Amino acid sequence: MAKVLPNLDSLSVQDLTQLIEEAEAKRAEKQESAKAALVEEVTAKAAQLGLSLEALLGKQAAPQINVRKVRGDVGKPVAVKYRGPDDATWTGRGRMPKWLTEAIERGKSKEDFAV
Repeated sequence: MAKVLPNLDSLSVQDLTQLIEEAEAKRAEKQESAKAALVEEVTAKAAQLGLSLEALLGKQAAPQINVRKVRGDVGKPVAVKYRGPDDATWTGRGRMPKWLTEAIERGKSKEDFAV
């Protein structure tokens, strides 16, 4: 059985859009009917074994996608680890402050400013 496809070059943009919409609708319809047939087939086979479909599948956890744990200390103040000139401070998190970067360039070490 040969499939006859329309000549896409002869179709206008509007006709192509309509063809795409109809094809997507037909695809969704066929996918739903195939899904229903598969569920019916699996349910029948499970019944032959004396199982329900739910018992066959068991309890399934919902898939967790891109789930991150929230830190427990979010929003709480962080202790100061370094104190510099003019009482400038740094917790050790994030980008190193300019006063500490300049001090290190002059030959000091971070430990010289440790609290």
